[in-house]
Amino acid sequence: MSISKGATVLAAIASVAITACSSDQIVGATSASFSSKPVSSAMSVERPWRGECDVAAQFISEFTLRISGSCQLAHIGRASVVEYQTITPGPSGIAYTNTAVYTSADGDELNTTNIGVAIPNADGLSLSGTETAVGGTGRFANATGSATLLGAVRFTGPSTTVGSYTLEGRLTY
Repeated sequence: MSISKGATVLAAIASVAITACSSDQIVGATSASFSSKPVSSAMSVERPWRGECDVAAQFISEFTLRISGSCQLAHIGRASVVEYQTITPGPSGIAYTNTAVYTSADGDELNTTNIGVAIPNADGLSLSGTETAVGGTGRFANATGSATLLGAVRFTGPSTTVGSYTLEGRLTY
């Protein structure tokens, strides 16, 4: 009587599984061999998140701006940015919140939120805030991290500005 090659392989696997379950040590197999969860080959790594963005903004309503521009950022490279910002004028400056999408050259998108304050000065406004990564697409699908934002804008018309800002922080993806 002959046993097929497939049955022999199944018998060998069953033998290893039984042996592994019969003691505290795993013999000839790893726990990953028996896991029902998919094993990810990519690990998230924390990286520097720094660089500069040059932007232009236009008011699209009394308290909302659309901001767009280009950036050069560590570990992202050349990227475009589109932001929507809501401002709240106050006695000591202008509080702002925004959402942004940074699009890298390969099309991957990094989504962020930002809170900060704009302080009027002789040239326009100085900006300071915190940019927080909240996921994205491609390699940024599960991105997290935060960066300090510092910048300046100047008015070019009644409802338009130009400016730049820097980011300095850490990004994990």
